Amino acid sequence: MRRAFLLPVLALLVGLLLGLPAPASAQSPEFTTTIENEFPQFLRFRLTATDPGGVTDVSLRYRITGSGTLARAKPEAFEPVPAGSDARVEVRISTGTLGYIPVGSEFVYHWELVLDDGTVLEGESHTFVYLPPGEEWHSAENHFMRVYYHGDRESVALRYLEAAERTYARMGRLLQTELEVVPVKTVLFASEADLEDAQPNRSEVYDAATFLCGSQVANNIIFVIDRSCGTRDRSDTLRHEFTHILVEAAGESALGKIPSWLNEGTAVYSQTEPGRSFTDPFEVALAIDRLIPFSIMFSTTGDPSDVGLFYGQSYAMVRFLIDQGGEEEFARLFAIIKAGNRFDRAIEMVYGWTLAEFEDAFRAHHELPTREPASTPEPAREQPTPTPEATPEPERPQATAAPTEAPEQAEPDPAAAQPAPAASTGDDGGRDLSNVALGAIAGGAILALLAIFAFLLSIMLGNRGPQPEPEAAAVEPPQDPTPSGPTASSSAASTFAASSRSEEPEPEPEPEPEPEEPEYDEWGPPPT
Repeated sequence: MRRAFLLPVLALLVGLLLGLPAPASAQSPEFTTTIENEFPQFLRFRLTATDPGGVTDVSLRYRITGSGTLARAKPEAFEPVPAGSDARVEVRISTGTLGYIPVGSEFVYHWELVLDDGTVLEGESHTFVYLPPGEEWHSAENHFMRVYYHGDRESVALRYLEAAERTYARMGRLLQTELEVVPVKTVLFASEADLEDAQPNRSEVYDAATFLCGSQVANNIIFVIDRSCGTRDRSDTLRHEFTHILVEAAGESALGKIPSWLNEGTAVYSQTEPGRSFTDPFEVALAIDRLIPFSIMFSTTGDPSDVGLFYGQSYAMVRFLIDQGGEEEFARLFAIIKAGNRFDRAIEMVYGWTLAEFEDAFRAHHELPTREPASTPEPAREQPTPTPEATPEPERPQATAAPTEAPEQAEPDPAAAQPAPAASTGDDGGRDLSNVALGAIAGGAILALLAIFAFLLSIMLGNRGPQPEPEAAAVEPPQDPTPSGPTASSSAASTFAASSRSEEPEPEPEPEPEPEEPEYDEWGPPPT
């Protein structure tokens, strides 16, 4: 009886409790965020929080994937929000110029609100990928890379993923390293102009003189366009820029810094072929002995005209190290640099060369003489007493390889040492002698040019004149006793005679077929 009475009472109490409204403090505000993309300068994050209570401060907390740093951004102007009102704020993040943030960056963000009682409300975390507006962006990915693209470029994105997998397999094994930040984001642009809009600011002169195909702009972001850039493999730009990320993972640290020649040379080595835009300038520099000194190869050149030579020489230096010591020693070089050693010290520890000895060995490998020192102070130390003849002025012509005045100062008798200042100060006698020498040289050059012109003119007139019959030409000895070989003379005569008999213009020689380009291996440069 008692139990039957209590059950309805308990049911009534439970119903009353369930029907009571929840206290206002228990309700969580709703956070709504909109983002305005003002590429390439700003991102604007706008928050609307419904009745969060009295708000005294607002912050946007965010980090960019790969940077590992949590940042805070605040509204430019903020007034406390009274209880019962919605909080509406805007935070602007700079993405251009000094505050450069590359497209492809992935923002992970959330809002923080400080209430008037000191309570801190945190919103949920969200992700935003920063890409140029106005296009419908898609992505394709594998286990370590994501390629962003728009339009009908899916096949290109898949080709890049395949090239990246092969490059990772080969260069990761060579450098004995793995990626530190994944995924690597690759942004595929439709044109060079679109890519340049997303680049950090550089010298206008440098940009005008270089051809932009791609770049690595962060430790996990690559920019590319689908274009052949000096090689036959359209994916070589991706291989090159992706290898920069692997190089940094293998050799960069808070203590270690990879020199530019080693970074760029390894990136070129990862291509299917180095490309003639790099190898041709290097071959020309070899022919005239104008290689870049190793002592200034630690940073990229600031001269746009030397870009091709810098890359070509860097590639040759890397190939030389790998050929000399093998892949194991090459990987150990990066590990030693990452441990905090200077690159020149690391080369000495691995290969046993100082930087100067490395340069000498490289030059000897390419059949060049040892590089002369930049300065030779020994002659100055040999002079025991300062004399008028030993002043710095006479030493300058010797350093610049102009020895014409030195014999003139040495011929006079020692008792007549006073005329020497007259020659160094530019007396009339010195000028007359220089003018006579220059006139003689100029006259000789003009006579040589006239002789060459007369010789060429005689050949042209002989070619156009009537030629002897083939029988006579074969029997009679040549009239011109020039030192040219008889084989060349007879072949030329038969050609001219045939042309005179046919009374037709001399046929142009057929162009020789271009040699077939060597097949290249997608795993590395072609064999030499």
